[in-house]
Amino acid sequence: MISLLRIVAKLPIPTEWRLSWQRTLLEKAYAKDISAARKLKETEKVESLEHDQRFEIDLHDEEEDAYLTKQLLSKARKLRVPVPHRYNEDKTESEHWYEGHYTGRWYLTTRGFSALREEIRREVKARHESRAQWVVWLSALTGVIGAATGLIALLLHKT
Repeated sequence: MISLLRIVAKLPIPTEWRLSWQRTLLEKAYAKDISAARKLKETEKVESLEHDQRFEIDLHDEEEDAYLTKQLLSKARKLRVPVPHRYNEDKTESEHWYEGHYTGRWYLTTRGFSALREEIRREVKARHESRAQWVVWLSALTGVIGAATGLIALLLHKT
């Protein structure tokens, strides 16, 4: 199973697909091994496998969070949207971030993802609304130009 995980990790596929496949492979591999150990009533092996599974899944969760955090921060920076701070004013950890147990890097929490996505939506909506005003004026200008062209063609055709 480890070799299959390595193969999937090197495939030239979108990161979302790779992460999803890796999670599925991890869950299936451990489920199969845990089931076999339970049938043989090897409680120590079951506990060890469950512990290993939790570790692998937690590590995979951090990898997913790293990818999603990177994607969302990139979008926020491109739109110049304010990103939530890692620490509150009283120097306590923010509810929007958490530090990974295995990598030590910082990732957005579910609440952080929601807050940042909401800010991005507001900014995109504001930009869309400001462009919508130009569309009205552009449509009006196109109509005026069309009417003027028709009037000129009519006047030139009569002479």
